[in-house]
Amino acid sequence: MPTFLRDLRFALRLLAKTPGFSCTAIAILALGIGVNTGVFSLVYEAIFSPRAFPRAEEVVQIHAVNAKTKDSRAFSYPAFREIRETRAAFRGVLAQANTVVGVGDGEQARRTFAALVSSNFFEVFEVPLAGGRAFTAAEEQPGAALPVAIASHAYWRRNGFAQDLVGRTLRVNKRLFTIVGIAPAGFAGATALVGPELYFPLGCFDLLTSQADAVARRTLERAEAHSLILIGRLKAGVTPGAGEAALAPITAQFAATFPVEQKDQEWLARPLRRLDVSTAPRDDTPITVVGLLFMVMAGLVLLIACLNLANMLLARGAARRREIAIRLALGGGRARIVRQLLTEGFVLAAAGGAAGLVLGTLAAHALTVSLAAQLPFALSFRGGLNPALFAAAFGFATLGTLAFALGPALRLARTDVLPDLKAQAGEDAPRRLRRRWLPRNPLVVAQIALSLGLLITAALFIRGALAAGRVDTGFRADDTVLIEVDAGLGGYNRARSLELYRAAGERLAALPGVQAASIAALVPLGLNNMDRPVRRAGVHVAPDAKPATASEGAAFGARWNSVGADYFAAMGLPLLRGRAFTALEAASPDGPRVAIIDEALARKLWPDGDALGQRIQWGGRGGVTVQENETMEIVGIVPPTRMELSQKTIGTAVFVPFAQGFQGNAFFHVRGARSDRATLDLIRRELQAAAPGVPVFSVKTFRQHLDGSLQVWMVRAGAVLFSTFGGLALVLAVVGVYGVKAYSVARRTREIGIRIALGATPADVLALIFREGLTMTLAGTAFGLLLALGIGRLLANLLYAVGPLDPWAFTLAPLALIAAALVACWLPARRATRVSPLTALRTE
Repeated sequence: MPTFLRDLRFALRLLAKTPGFSCTAIAILALGIGVNTGVFSLVYEAIFSPRAFPRAEEVVQIHAVNAKTKDSRAFSYPAFREIRETRAAFRGVLAQANTVVGVGDGEQARRTFAALVSSNFFEVFEVPLAGGRAFTAAEEQPGAALPVAIASHAYWRRNGFAQDLVGRTLRVNKRLFTIVGIAPAGFAGATALVGPELYFPLGCFDLLTSQADAVARRTLERAEAHSLILIGRLKAGVTPGAGEAALAPITAQFAATFPVEQKDQEWLARPLRRLDVSTAPRDDTPITVVGLLFMVMAGLVLLIACLNLANMLLARGAARRREIAIRLALGGGRARIVRQLLTEGFVLAAAGGAAGLVLGTLAAHALTVSLAAQLPFALSFRGGLNPALFAAAFGFATLGTLAFALGPALRLARTDVLPDLKAQAGEDAPRRLRRRWLPRNPLVVAQIALSLGLLITAALFIRGALAAGRVDTGFRADDTVLIEVDAGLGGYNRARSLELYRAAGERLAALPGVQAASIAALVPLGLNNMDRPVRRAGVHVAPDAKPATASEGAAFGARWNSVGADYFAAMGLPLLRGRAFTALEAASPDGPRVAIIDEALARKLWPDGDALGQRIQWGGRGGVTVQENETMEIVGIVPPTRMELSQKTIGTAVFVPFAQGFQGNAFFHVRGARSDRATLDLIRRELQAAAPGVPVFSVKTFRQHLDGSLQVWMVRAGAVLFSTFGGLALVLAVVGVYGVKAYSVARRTREIGIRIALGATPADVLALIFREGLTMTLAGTAFGLLLALGIGRLLANLLYAVGPLDPWAFTLAPLALIAAALVACWLPARRATRVSPLTALRTE
């Protein structure tokens, strides 16, 4: 320990004597470690952090899967009752259903994610409430409709951690609910990162999920109503396989009681996923792979920083050869020299790690704040400084020390004493000839290669973000105003909602300057989209058949939307053939079944004929019809449209009259209205006057909606993240090139002076330095292109609207790197041309 303390004091004194070098090294390490710490913070929270409830390995999700088709579905309440009584393998089983509710009133109304849960929800997770009480068995009973709620910790934070939150009332879907409890901090329910903002008892299911005579229908009591996700806690020592075995007799018993609903069903127990609770029994492999890929990309930045520092230490160490030689001549051991040099490196790494820890934490916090603004969820990102983050920063600092300090230390410790003692200041002692197959300055070549790989990756993501920003949805409605409303959240049933929406549409259409006003259930690039299979009507297909063509009964996936009469005029989508819906068709739930399809779907269904006037129907897997008797006549054909960024090609789509595909959550489209603040406020007031009590969640133009879409945000966030990687890598590579050439010029001052004295012109000197720098840059570029090919193929599934071999990215990124590297070479070269031969020759 005393020896280490002496080494530490010596290292601090030495670094303090060279503040320029020390500050540069610490800044480079802070960037590299900061990027890794920030990415690690996000990946750790999403994938590796401990769950917010004890003994997470005991908690499993129970899945209902069809043994023949492998389709999965949710559970009914009667099935939940049967499973909850299972005590052979489970300590407890809970049920939950997810929904979206409207919180607040007037302009303060907002949509948020909520969970309807059984009374034992918090008991099964074994988490104590931060305040208040859990739900009671009476509040869970179907149809109880007792207006109570438990607030998440995020909701409590939103309300300033009010001490009197328990007992307060809040307005949800235009009804008053009393808050009876507060969930603990960091708890997001079944998921690890995002969860519900509010919890309600299952007895409010009909109250919050359906407004059409909901209480009288008592939805949860029906065995065919599959609405619940089931999660169980296994007894100590019981495996998921044993849990499945315990479910088998209950499955058979339930199938005997409900033979139709339970036909071919089997119940499985699988580990709980971290980011969702879907009915399909999947694992976390996809998100884990993505997280590890991000860590690899961040690790490359740290590697580039370490190569940069290693090169700086080698250059700095060349000037210390005489010092090392003297210490060795006086009896200093080589191991002692290595330890001293590693101590100096660790001091740099520790300072850089501390700065990087702060930078990474701030960056992760900024990213999560941006994400939280886009999501209607409670984001349970704990973040901040925690033991795992400290351990990660320390680990990055240690790895950095070994990566950038160990090599130079070992090289300096092999110093030849006699040649270095004889060398004059400013000269390099003779060294063994470099292997001819190695490029000059291999560390800088490696930096350039890694930097170019990240820079091309960043260019690919930037190209995707630009494409997402100007995505062609097929609609010509940039100035059309969208107004999101939800009559269901206002407490209105279907009939009353349709009446209010009709009145509101007429009132909006009568506003000055309005060319068309209509309504739709869904909006392009929205949070929700629906895909339904469609096939020709009247084609009978055997249940086990696999038709390949439309004439054989094949079903094609199509984006579904229910729209009003003037929807296509309001969205700037022309009718190619046929007509739009009439006002009567759009407003009548029981009117003639008609549909409008896009041209892409028309070509699939009738490749050799005209789809106009033909009939279609919804189809199922293998051509099995979902609703055998319901067919729709095609009355119009429109151009292809895009509802999601993830669509590989534009189209296909089916539009039905709004009343026939009614949804409480809807969007009014107003074309021709100005987008200034006064007009938008007028539209809001007109809506509230025509439909009193209906919450208005947003009023914005279609272009503003697209720019603020969560789907676009995700693509842009990826571009920002990889641009950060690429930008830092570029800066580090340029610094490395500059450092090497500047050091080379400084060490070769006498040589350059002699060349000039013998007749070399400044242009000759400039060409000499440039040629060496260009050779080094081109070598790194060649290796970098090969690396970029591999990275591009690895990340191909994450790219949007751009291929992994995009020519623009593979052209512009190398040109930018080469140009920056040449500028970095030009600065030292320019200094070399100004060397005075007389001054250079006098240098000792």
